[in-house]
Amino acid sequence: MYFVSATRLKLKSGFYLPGFMLANQASIKQLCITDGFVSGKELMDKNFTFWTLTLWEKDGDMKSFRNSPAHRKAMQKLPDWCNEATYSHWLQEEPILPKWNRVYERMLKDGIVSKVRNASPQHQTKSFPAVKWYKLERNFKPIRK
Repeated sequence: MYFVSATRLKLKSGFYLPGFMLANQASIKQLCITDGFVSGKELMDKNFTFWTLTLWEKDGDMKSFRNSPAHRKAMQKLPDWCNEATYSHWLQEEPILPKWNRVYERMLKDGIVSKVRNASPQHQTKSFPAVKWYKLERNFKPIRK
């Protein structure tokens, strides 16, 4: 079984985009060298909405990444930068990243809402739209030491 982790973050404003992108790049650098990372991708959707999807050999590998300094530092900014933040985890048989529509379905069904300051009306109810724009997608592969 493979462990899947998905997130959806919506920035409150483009004002936060430069800081978010710097933190995101540092997290990606760490992601690609973390043991147990199988593959991943991210998508910048409309209205400063960011989706991430990662596939892991086991949940402990994802937790190791989540607790890394680069990711932890970025997560400390999340409540101030975002007005919507949701994540979801699940297990699957195949080592293939799911399609974004499947991620959206999982997010609505069993996504967990993170704490943010100044939440949008859609935040708590998870009444946000599906992915609308697929042009800015990046794929990530592990870099083995």
